[in-house]
Amino acid sequence: MADNLIVSLQAVFPLFVIMAVGFLIRRVGLVDEYSLKKMNSVCFKVFMACMMFNNIYNIDLSRFSDADVIVYTTVAVVLCLILVLILVNLTEKDRSKRGVLVQAMFRANFVVLGLPLVTNLYGAEGAVIPSILIAIVVPFFNISCVVLLTYFNGKERPTFKMLLKKIFTNPYIIAALIAFAFKLIRLDLPDMVRSVIKDMANVANPLALLILGASFSFSNVPKYKKDLIYCCVMRLIVVPMVFVLPAVFMGFRGVALMSILAVFATPTAISSHVMTQELGGDADLCGAEVVMSTALSILTLFIWIFVFKTLGLLPTP
Repeated sequence: MADNLIVSLQAVFPLFVIMAVGFLIRRVGLVDEYSLKKMNSVCFKVFMACMMFNNIYNIDLSRFSDADVIVYTTVAVVLCLILVLILVNLTEKDRSKRGVLVQAMFRANFVVLGLPLVTNLYGAEGAVIPSILIAIVVPFFNISCVVLLTYFNGKERPTFKMLLKKIFTNPYIIAALIAFAFKLIRLDLPDMVRSVIKDMANVANPLALLILGASFSFSNVPKYKKDLIYCCVMRLIVVPMVFVLPAVFMGFRGVALMSILAVFATPTAISSHVMTQELGGDADLCGAEVVMSTALSILTLFIWIFVFKTLGLLPTP
């Protein structure tokens, strides 16, 4: 029991500390909102893209035998969207809020928080499954949320060209496609180039977590108390129960189960706020939901990991 507690803390505690440092940096005035936006742009377009490329480029596909977890997660993400969409339409009368609420319950912060969780438990080799999942679920998150926010806020309907642009201008997708292309043609990069990409990739997660912590603002929390309780309970408790527990009964264990947990139990993606601002909707509600779900996820993720470790479902090497 004590060993499982320590391992669970080791998975979650580093994320909490880095976000706390970011929060303090913002409070003492070392960064402001403008500089955070610039840092966030550089992090996601450069460092996170390098991390995606590095993870996929170094995958040994000949040893990959977990196609079932990719299929399960992909189908489950689609079902999650459908079920959440039905639920929100039945429970929320304000049409202008529906797109924001669906996005908050459905769109996970899988890249910034999910991938580090898996690697904290299973090391660099554990990044194989989540890296492939990122290349699949992140485009789906982006496309579906563009459609949802545009539809519910009465904006111009998203065109096929617009959706294609969203896909192929996404830094994650570009990096993933290049990495897969290099593997397909068996292009070996020089060691010095690989070393540079690896060093830049290592910056990605700590910097993203630092920026996330620095972006925390609780000013709108009292205003949206009821909506926040609804969204956080759904995102952090109900959605994992509905889509992770079946994976347990289907026999997924170890890094496969942890990757599924990272997709469905992580908080709302921070990029949701930016997209809501761009496409219309209650951006203040979205921002408050990102903050609260992220803050509460430190506790809920710890509980999920601890319970699964205690039950022997997340064996570590």
